[in-house]
Amino acid sequence: MTSLTCFLILLSLYVTAYARINPLIHPAQSQPRTGLVSPDVVAKACEPSPNKALCVSVLKSQTIGYVNDLKQAAYVAIQVASSEAVATSEMIKATRRREEDKDVVEDGIEEETLADCAMNYISLVEILSDAASALMTGPESDVMIEVKAAMTTAETCEKSIASGRKSPMVEEVAKKNENVRKFCSNALSVYNVYATQH
Repeated sequence: MTSLTCFLILLSLYVTAYARINPLIHPAQSQPRTGLVSPDVVAKACEPSPNKALCVSVLKSQTIGYVNDLKQAAYVAIQVASSEAVATSEMIKATRRREEDKDVVEDGIEEETLADCAMNYISLVEILSDAASALMTGPESDVMIEVKAAMTTAETCEKSIASGRKSPMVEEVAKKNENVRKFCSNALSVYNVYATQH
């Protein structure tokens, strides 16, 4: 047996023994999902919410991380709003691409509405990302400003929709935009509970 072969065998044994002692498992994977959400934190975070059912649903069905304190609850609420905003932005982009692929543009007002909302959502996604970052790394005072700005941006899209014609595509954007507004309102409410307790 050569020294290289001996070295490789010993290395293999060492790696195997190390892996058995220190398994490479993420902490969230090694624990059951039932302990991820504290019912007390959810109740406290959602108490002042204008839409308690939505708030509780968001925090209890989260898949982002643990919700064992109010800061984590605020982070999850912001991330859920952000995810919905990203999905809405992607839907608007896909709708616009389908319309651009047509030989004849059927409705210029509809395209203008979609273009306005597309621009709003580029900003909205960035704003919510900034809010999540501010919550985690500071300054936390920016969180409220950012979430309010996201709500205002969603309202701008809503105004654009209200001033245009109501096609099925625009109606779908309106529904998604309303969901984003609700999730942003929820995130703001949960953050305010955290900020007053912090």
